[in-house]
Amino acid sequence: MTVQLPVKEHSQLRPMTASRVASASSIIDFLPLKLVLLLAAPYLAGKDSSQALATAGRIFQRNRFSGTLDILGEDAQSVADCQAYVATYLRVIDEVNAFCTGMQTGRQKLTISIKPSMFSAGPPGNDMESKRQLQDAFERITHVVDYALKRDIEITLDAEDHRWTDFQLNTYFALVQAGYSNLGAVLQTRLFRTRDDIEKFDERMRVRLVIGIYKEPAAIAYQDKAKMKNLLVEYAGRLLARGAYVELATHDNHYLEKFVSDVVLPMKVPASRFEFQFLLGVPRAKLEKALVTGGYFRSFPGVFDRACEDHLTALSESGAIVRLYLPFGQDAVAGPYCKRRLKNNPNMIGYGIKNLLRIES
Repeated sequence: MTVQLPVKEHSQLRPMTASRVASASSIIDFLPLKLVLLLAAPYLAGKDSSQALATAGRIFQRNRFSGTLDILGEDAQSVADCQAYVATYLRVIDEVNAFCTGMQTGRQKLTISIKPSMFSAGPPGNDMESKRQLQDAFERITHVVDYALKRDIEITLDAEDHRWTDFQLNTYFALVQAGYSNLGAVLQTRLFRTRDDIEKFDERMRVRLVIGIYKEPAAIAYQDKAKMKNLLVEYAGRLLARGAYVELATHDNHYLEKFVSDVVLPMKVPASRFEFQFLLGVPRAKLEKALVTGGYFRSFPGVFDRACEDHLTALSESGAIVRLYLPFGQDAVAGPYCKRRLKNNPNMIGYGIKNLLRIES
């Protein structure tokens, strides 16, 4: 198929105050790589695809949690880098296909996440060379998505910093228009533009909603996390109303509850239209198990009308899909990822210590 890219908590952990976050973030810059990797080890599924698949198998067999594999690495430096990433993804697609056979079906199946910058030899720009590189990146992504479609594997085109958003979404919409039904996209609520981008989504599409981990300028992005989290709920409702399948990615119980009470119940959204996503290693096991088994909905707080009560009963019987983000890679690429995660949320250092001590939340 030929497609052209359109041009255009052992104890409860205290929440971090702004000053503590800034202090912790600056300290993380000076931590040696080995210590960063030790603290972040619970958030990594392994160093290679075989280890990551073994991790995916364990969490599915133990708790029925699904997963999405993410090969760590971004900002390819050369055409050779891009080609190597393509070859690796094709191999991983075959491995995931074999992994899922006889184990997972439908929405439960393991998926794969890819980053746009892994497929371009340079960052977006307005010069002819940059445009050529992006067209090449588009063709590489198309090849990976096409290969996955033929093996019934779902791919998610990840979001990166704002430089890549136009390319990411233009690529996504072009491939969906071309008939690729196995592709999802990530939207970041921190970006102002997301409010308008939502209007382009419809019933053919799948969206992972995140607040976003990249630090963005105040001119184009919200700086208040509470605002970003409130938008998770608002945008989830708008996407569901447009027919899209929503993957809500948050570790904040309050906003997960708001999603159910303010969106799922009033709109009578069935469990087949949404799922919950969490990072591997963040201690939310009790919550995640309750979502999968339906226990979360059986004990859901609040007083509702009969229709809402009936819908809660239906959700408690079906449960919901929980999908864990399973990043993997060698230390050289895992280190920068782990530093970024720890700097964005220094509370994860405490979570990491709890996980190393095998303290379950």
